Amino acid sequence: MWEPPIVTEVTPFEAFYPAEAYHQNYYQRNPNQDYCVFIISPKVAKLREKYFEKVKV
Repeated sequence: MWEPPIVTEVTPFEAFYPAEAYHQNYYQRNPNQDYCVFIISPKVAKLREKYFEKVKV
């Protein structure tokens, strides 16, 4: 499909910058937002089902 190969560059980790405060705990603060309902909640449910004994509630 593509002529040149697709390449992923792996580089050393240099710095981490925490997200702004309004991005922190988004799912917890906005559980009824469409993104949370349709994307995050099913993933959380699957995680809890598969790893019930290891997940802290």
